[in-house]
Formats: sequence, structure tokens, C-alpha cells
Amino acid sequence: MKIYHGTTAAVAKRALAEGLKPRNATGKSNWKHSVESNPSLIYLTTTYAPYYALQGAQKRKGEKIAIIEIETDLLDETKMRPDEDFIEQVTRRDKKNSAGIVGDTMNERTAYIRNHIDEFDKSWKLSVEHLGNCAYKGVIKDAITRVAVVDVSKCRSMCFEAQEPTITLINFKICGKQYQLLNRWFMGEPVTVEEWFKNQSANPLNYMDEKQKASAIRKMSARLANQSCIKIIFPK
Repeated sequence: MKIYHGTTAAVAKRALAEGLKPRNATGKSNWKHSVESNPSLIYLTTTYAPYYALQGAQKRKGEKIAIIEIETDLLDETKMRPDEDFIEQVTRRDKKNSAGIVGDTMNERTAYIRNHIDEFDKSWKLSVEHLGNCAYKGVIKDAITRVAVVDVSKCRSMCFEAQEPTITLINFKICGKQYQLLNRWFMGEPVTVEEWFKNQSANPLNYMDEKQKASAIRKMSARLANQSCIKIIFPK
């Protein structure tokens, strides 16, 4: 399975030489959240890599973003982990607390799961299936199959499309396909205008007259066709 990591161009280039490393090996984090991420994990996604990349680069003016493609068949499956947000959300309504999660608030529960993530290792595939995310405990190098570097200044409209998700089970269920299309586009893969509108959670064409539809299709076709902002730096 192909899975992705969104980051900055500088981190991606370094990963090709040294491997993609978790925070406890670098001392740096590009992702700020209400609950700090697990320092021993590299977070991966089938869906939201452009979003995470943009979040990581937002405080670095002029920094290009990058998306690293990884083949999970080349990883050690015993090091795969679910995203702690998946475990927290999927167990939230379990009044019997059969998973034994400690904490009264969402943040407390998430922090507990983060600190005990090894206990939930068998759920990583479910995490991908229902949230689009998972994680890896260790360094990733030989499993990297492709790296795309994106000049944000040249594709602001598509970047805007990537900045809207909430990372929740319901968002993935409703909007997952449209964000997976964006993920493909930012990897330099062709996305047709028919695919684009078909996979929107709410197709805007349904609310337009014929003239408006033609204009929207023409504009979106031009955006999708222009991938000059993307450069595949690996493989060369």
C-alpha cells in the first residue's frame, strides 16, 4: 500500500540521504496540535499529506512543501501503529471503557493513548481504513518510493483546497475521496475534472445553471492541468 508523509522540502531532501526520522531523533516538530504527538512515531496518511505539509511550512516564509510516498510492504509491520486520534475517537462512546483508556477529557484520553500506543498496534490498518492515518515507530528510508516538492506560491488555489479538513472519522467518511484526489494531484499524478467534481462531498455543479457549470468546469480543468508547481525529486 502506498502511504504518504507531508513535510517541508528541506526535511524531504534530508530524508532521502538519512532516512525520515521521528521527532525523538531530530528534536524538531513541524506539527503543533492540542496534544503533542508521540516523539517516537512518524505519522503517515493516505489522504491528508498536503494539509500536513502546509501546516508544517506555514511559519517558514517561502519554504516549499514536500510529500514523501512510502510503500508499506517495504516497512516492518511490527513497527506500524494507529494514529492516537483514531483510537480516541473510535472508543469515545464506549461507556464500559473496554480498552482501558484513562482520562476524562478528549485531550487526557488522547495523551494516554499516545503514551500507550504500543498496546493498540494491531489497529493500524483500521486507523488507515477509517481515519486515513497511521504511524510508524522508527526510521523510514528504503521504503521511500517517490518525493514531490511543491512551490506553494505557484498553486495557491489548490493549496487552499487542501487546508480545510478536520481529522475526524466523519470527515474521512464524507470527504476522504476528495482529499485523496488532492493527495494524488500534489504527487504530480493526473486528476481529471470529471473525477474532481464526482468525488466532492457536495458537488457544486448541482447548484449551478448551465453557464455557471461550463465556467466552473473550465476553471477547474485549467487548475488541474497546471502542475508546473510540482517537481518529482525522487526517483530522478
